[in-house]
Amino acid sequence: MMINDENKKKKGKFYARIVYAALGVCVLAAGVIGYSASMSLPEVNVKTTLPQVTSQIRTETPTYHSEKVTVDMNTPDETSPAKEIENTMPEETSPDVKAVFGNEEESLTGQDNAKPAKYQLPLSAEMGKDYSMGLPVFNSTMGDYRTHNGVDFVGKPGDSVKPVAAGRVTAVENDTVKGNCVTVDHGGGVVSTIWGLADEGLITEGVEVIEESVIGTLGNIPCENKDGTHIHLEIRVNGELADPLEVMGLAENTKE
Repeated sequence: MMINDENKKKKGKFYARIVYAALGVCVLAAGVIGYSASMSLPEVNVKTTLPQVTSQIRTETPTYHSEKVTVDMNTPDETSPAKEIENTMPEETSPDVKAVFGNEEESLTGQDNAKPAKYQLPLSAEMGKDYSMGLPVFNSTMGDYRTHNGVDFVGKPGDSVKPVAAGRVTAVENDTVKGNCVTVDHGGGVVSTIWGLADEGLITEGVEVIEESVIGTLGNIPCENKDGTHIHLEIRVNGELADPLEVMGLAENTKE
């Protein structure tokens, strides 16, 4: 019985050694495998952030290379069509007024460019209200202040009224404020208008007049009735109002 027990103990120790050896081999194998795995797999870091992406800005200025083109000045240029047309077009000239009308003093409208050489008073030398030089003066008939753009000549009803110079009648009008008016173009940009003519004996539009002509008789001017019986003379030079006596060269004789 003692021998059997000792044999059993020996066998037990033998088997225990085998088990321990096997366990050791397993542990060694596991270590080898773990080491190999740690050498091949990357280490995982949870806190790893993505790398920042930066762009590289090009700061240098690109260089452009161009070929120099030289022109041989000795090579004759080709004549362009535009130059040929320009050289062949005839030069335009304005018509000669003298050649067209046969008189260098006449304009294209047929009017004489020369101003009248002789002026005369249309009525008597007795003056009423003078030219106001663009300043307002009192009008007793209308009861207000207004510019007096002409010269008044006093007379009696029915007195003959003459033009201030030779010319052509361009307008005969009846105005409720001015009365009957006659306008005469004297040439040279000088145009006269006379207000206050009677209905009887009015001249006709388009008639050529001379100094001795009668354009009408003295009537009345509704807007100046309180100034007595008179005519009102206005003169324009190139469309601008002017002092009638200055235009006619009679200012010194009548304004003494």
